[in-house]
Amino acid sequence: MSLPEESIIELFRDIFAQIGAETVNLLPKVFVALIVIMIMLLVIKVLNLSFRKLLKLARLDELFKRFTGFTLPFSMDKLIIFLADLGIVLIVVYGLAHLFLGAQYLQLINDGLYYGARVFSIIIIAIIIFAAFNVLIGRVRVETRLRSYAMLIALFLITAMLIDVTALSESVKNALTLGLSIGVGIAIGAFAVWFFFHDYLDRRLRTEARHQAGEKCQENQRTE
Repeated sequence: MSLPEESIIELFRDIFAQIGAETVNLLPKVFVALIVIMIMLLVIKVLNLSFRKLLKLARLDELFKRFTGFTLPFSMDKLIIFLADLGIVLIVVYGLAHLFLGAQYLQLINDGLYYGARVFSIIIIAIIIFAAFNVLIGRVRVETRLRSYAMLIALFLITAMLIDVTALSESVKNALTLGLSIGVGIAIGAFAVWFFFHDYLDRRLRTEARHQAGEKCQENQRTE
């Protein structure tokens, strides 16, 4: 056997030996991961059964509709169960990532979880804002224009929160936020003027309209 053939065989031998050593080192981690996943599935199944029984008695969807006056596009029972399952899955994923990838990749996972939590918090705040808006409209008799105005202010606030989680540069974010703040301030100022002085303004406008109509009638009589 020539020297190149011996070197090639030795190279393959080293490669297979390294693969075998990595496999042997990885098998305990895989075994632990399988046990953790099985425990996770068992815990999720038990929690889902327990939550379904408790939430069926609580009737959260009916209570929410009774207090807010509108129905959510999703079931609150399913949302709570989903959040509980998601929390367990995230704990397991975090642990398995630390087991297989090491501590250097945990920062990426933390950043992803932080961004997802920010987006989820905006969704929850938007639901709360629209629920409070609907409750206020249902309890207080308001005009259609005022209802549209309140909806516009709510959309301004939600848009400002969405800008914060976008991948825009800081200068663009600051410019958009400043523009929305100015717009909300002007809208609130205009609403305050109308709310506190609309009776006076209505009387003043009617008086001026009558005065102008009287002047026109006098001019017509003079020309005749």
